[in-house]
Amino acid sequence: MRHKTVLAALAALIIAPLVWSGTPQTPKPETRTLSLADCIRKALEGNLDLAIEALNPEMDSASIAVAREKFLPEFGLSSNYLDQDIPSSWGVEGPTIKTKMDYYQLGVSQRTPLGTELDLSLSTRKTDTSRAYTTVNPAYFSEFRLNLRQPLLRDFGFRANHYESIKARRQLDMSEAALKSTLLQTVYGVEEAYWNLYYARESLRVLEMSLAQSRETLKRNEEAARIGTKSAVEVLSAETEVAGYEDRVLSARLQVEKADNRLKPLLNMPVAGAAAGAAAGVAAVSGEDLASIIPADEPQAEKRTVTYEEALATALAERPELARTDAMMANAATDIGYFRNQLLPRLDLNFSLWSPGQSGIKYIFQDNNPLTGIIIDTIYGSRGQSFKDVWKMAYNNLSLNFTLTLPLSNFVSRAGLARARLAQDQARLQLEKERQTIEVEVMEAVKDLEASAKKIETSARYRGLMEKRVQAETQRYDLGLVGSEWLFTYQRNLAQAKADEIRAVIDYRIALAALDKAMGTTIRAKGLKFKGYEF
Repeated sequence: MRHKTVLAALAALIIAPLVWSGTPQTPKPETRTLSLADCIRKALEGNLDLAIEALNPEMDSASIAVAREKFLPEFGLSSNYLDQDIPSSWGVEGPTIKTKMDYYQLGVSQRTPLGTELDLSLSTRKTDTSRAYTTVNPAYFSEFRLNLRQPLLRDFGFRANHYESIKARRQLDMSEAALKSTLLQTVYGVEEAYWNLYYARESLRVLEMSLAQSRETLKRNEEAARIGTKSAVEVLSAETEVAGYEDRVLSARLQVEKADNRLKPLLNMPVAGAAAGAAAGVAAVSGEDLASIIPADEPQAEKRTVTYEEALATALAERPELARTDAMMANAATDIGYFRNQLLPRLDLNFSLWSPGQSGIKYIFQDNNPLTGIIIDTIYGSRGQSFKDVWKMAYNNLSLNFTLTLPLSNFVSRAGLARARLAQDQARLQLEKERQTIEVEVMEAVKDLEASAKKIETSARYRGLMEKRVQAETQRYDLGLVGSEWLFTYQRNLAQAKADEIRAVIDYRIALAALDKAMGTTIRAKGLKFKGYEF
């Protein structure tokens, strides 16, 4: 027996340090108090989803500029120099023929919104050759030329020639609608996460108050047991209650951390554990960003009455999904018109007007016959004189013709038009689906708001009644009429009633945010601005 006693004492000494007692003491984390407006502002400035989505309209704006660039004039400047020495094939020309030539051309081309292609050019050329019997050498030849091509069937008209820019404009509309949708979802996500964090912290506060109350009850029971007015069972019951609250407090603290970590990414703030990455050189994170967030705002039950019909009418006018689908339908209609045009034959009007001019050193042969080889006079000219003939329109030349082309694809392949019609049908069905989805979403949002408003009243009444019941049971317990189990049960019910009351107000605020999102009015209702967009 003595050995058993010694072994038991040694075991107690070994095990005692390993036995956990009470709540573990953890370092209190740093905190940062933020209002809901602060959180929304930080989300608009740094949310990664918004930053990614905001690049799409910018890229589409650049695409519009690229599509319009084809209507800008294009200038061209070219030059050429030739020094040629070739054998002669005609004996009277001499054994070889040497030719030197320089050529310069300045031109501008322009495409108009109706598909007209204009080309204006001014060119000059100097030719110096050793070829025998040449009457003008060196010779200067200059020319002004106007070429015009006008499609009359295929590629004619504003829409056919602005097809790319119209599509790019509609794509910009769709990108802006998608950005608004992301903005609505982001702001709603911030509100939901903010109020859930508030609820998590308030639930923790209620449990911590209940834990403190249960510990105080345990102390009183231990003192009463010491003097003999309470039994050991009452002490054990109080200890069990304390242990239960300690367990729930630990779980509540974990929920606070999770809620904090759900809010921070929306604000582009590092979550718990980012400090280790920063220490490893992954990112530089400030202590302020790593601090836990404490909501500064308290939820207010701002009663709002909205009928389903009013909410639905607003949603159908404001929701970006409908605007995006409308743009898709307009795009499909544009595709149909374009591909119909592409099925037409190509009939082009081609018009050319040009005015040449020539000058140089002109040799006058005897009897005006170069074969005599006898030069009786020389007339000297320059490059400038060739330009004078051009400006005076000394030699007018005109060309007008029509070209008709019938591509085989006009009769065989109509895949582009068929695909555009299918895309239009798909967009029409998508629009109908979006309307149905919005109707359901608005209906649920309105009903959730009404239910949440009623829940606030019922939860407040239940909490008030439970407080009175706990007060009555406490008096009975003090008089020894009921045991601690009854008292603890009512105290737990009261703690849950307080949490439920907070949850009801939080659910109402979230329901309000969900209704604004469903109607598409969040941005205007909160007076938000995002990078100059007017939503």
